[in-house]
Amino acid sequence: MSNEAKGRYSYLLRQKIITRQELDDALNKARKEDMDPDEAVLKLPQVDKSALGKSLADYFDTEFVVFDKSTEPPFEIFEKRRLDPEFLKRYGWVPYQQKGRTIEVLMVDPFDLGRLDEIRFIFGTSNIETKVSTAEDIDNYIEHFYQQLNTDEDLAALGDEIDVESDFDQEISGEVTEGEITEHDSEVVRLVNALLVEAWRKNASDIHIEPNVQARYCSIRFRVDGTCHEFRKIRLGMAKPLVSRVKIMAHLDIAERRLPQDGKMKIKLPERNKIVEFRVATLPTVENQEDVVLRLLSSGKPLPLDKLGLTETNLENFKRMVHKPYGLVLVVGPTGSGKTTTLHSAVSFINTVDRKIWTAEDPVEITQSGLRQVQIKPKIGLTFAHTLRSFLRADPDVIMIGEMRDKETAHIGVEASLTGHLVFSTLHTNTAPETITRLLDMDLDPFNFADSLLCVLGQRLIKTLCPVCKEEYTPKRDEVQELLYEFGPGFVQYLKEAGGKDLKLYRPIGCRQCMGGYKGRIGIHELMQATEGVKSMVKFRKPTEEIRAQAVRDGMFSLKQDGILKVLQGITDMKQVRMAAGA
Repeated sequence: MSNEAKGRYSYLLRQKIITRQELDDALNKARKEDMDPDEAVLKLPQVDKSALGKSLADYFDTEFVVFDKSTEPPFEIFEKRRLDPEFLKRYGWVPYQQKGRTIEVLMVDPFDLGRLDEIRFIFGTSNIETKVSTAEDIDNYIEHFYQQLNTDEDLAALGDEIDVESDFDQEISGEVTEGEITEHDSEVVRLVNALLVEAWRKNASDIHIEPNVQARYCSIRFRVDGTCHEFRKIRLGMAKPLVSRVKIMAHLDIAERRLPQDGKMKIKLPERNKIVEFRVATLPTVENQEDVVLRLLSSGKPLPLDKLGLTETNLENFKRMVHKPYGLVLVVGPTGSGKTTTLHSAVSFINTVDRKIWTAEDPVEITQSGLRQVQIKPKIGLTFAHTLRSFLRADPDVIMIGEMRDKETAHIGVEASLTGHLVFSTLHTNTAPETITRLLDMDLDPFNFADSLLCVLGQRLIKTLCPVCKEEYTPKRDEVQELLYEFGPGFVQYLKEAGGKDLKLYRPIGCRQCMGGYKGRIGIHELMQATEGVKSMVKFRKPTEEIRAQAVRDGMFSLKQDGILKVLQGITDMKQVRMAAGA
């Protein structure tokens, strides 16, 4: 065994992490099985990546770099020198980043002077700084970098799969500099189509197109399960044609780059000719660029009520409320908390042939047979209040208002609920008790409001643990005590039901099927029913905290308590609950 090979791992020997015999055996195994020596050493149970890194950094007197998927590729280096990825893998190096005139290169063996001379020749400079990494991590970096660099071609190939409505290919009257890529080029058309398909396949709710002039690339991010994830980076030269193509598809003015615009478009997906609608918003950004955000408005079927994540008690009480012949049912929470989905599930639950149901929505995201749905259009005066007044002349049994945005809509909604109609609506408030205060601030008559109110359902969406890779563990005493403190009275009963001393919780690990250990989302809820105690509080305009205290006495579980119950069931973890319901 060569001294050089042993020198690479001398730190491990000096620190007595491994013995010389163990090292010799590992290196012999690597040679016989044609395995990378670092990989063989890492297979020793007492050696981890950190210890190996210290050994390599100590031997080569340079920094050890581990693979990090958030590292951005050095675009300018690769654009100037088209390097074959197989060539880089074969000789164990990759350009890592550029600082000024110095190019940093990761190498398996920074002492390989012949290879170093070759690198200097390739880049035409002697300003090369070497850092050490394992062959596996260098291969990962190569694949990661080329995944970003080859985005245009990969996505363009995917873009052939979908059809876009013919009027999206209309001619436009914008000036295009000669020799530039334009929004009509097949590469751009296919790239945009592919992004839309891939976003739908990944179950994304939004697509963010973000040109970055300083970094010389355009970032494309998808929001999945409420969190933005980097999907691809493409070269900056594609940004303006990409944005213009999206604007053409959404019937926007491509010559106007100084003002925000919004529109809609539809595409036909390859899977079963499914039609998906996108809401498009453009905003002017620095360096004469534009950002684009596309929201997917997939017209799907409403979820059954029992699939929303309501506890058994909340589900039973909510079903009882929505079966009332008249009154006001409110679903509240911030943007993106699933309010519209819950409303449609509730309406679907009572959607029978003997009921006339009108809905006013902006936009209409979910369509249901049997509902008469109206798309709000404020630009032509078709507001929620105007539409709601018209509904009252159209013989309704049930009315669903997408949102109580103003005093007029709130007043008409309460009046409708008092005159024999069941009214559903949403508000942007943080909790169920806060909704009372917000509506009273809209000058609602407190007595009429109290008489009309049936319930307020506050909700949030939290990520659920991936069922494939989540890891079971026994929580420590301190963790259980913390759950007890955060839940409050009554926790012991639920702790016993979940296993008591044998309680098992779950934590995220991460696998190919999920993103960071989480996959999908579920709702956490607080259902405040309009009990006599709550109605009395409303009539006398009591502050939010007193209303909350009364609702709790009447059996309401808070958002955090509902989340903790889902933690005990192994559905999620406390990190997600605290993020949604507050620390």
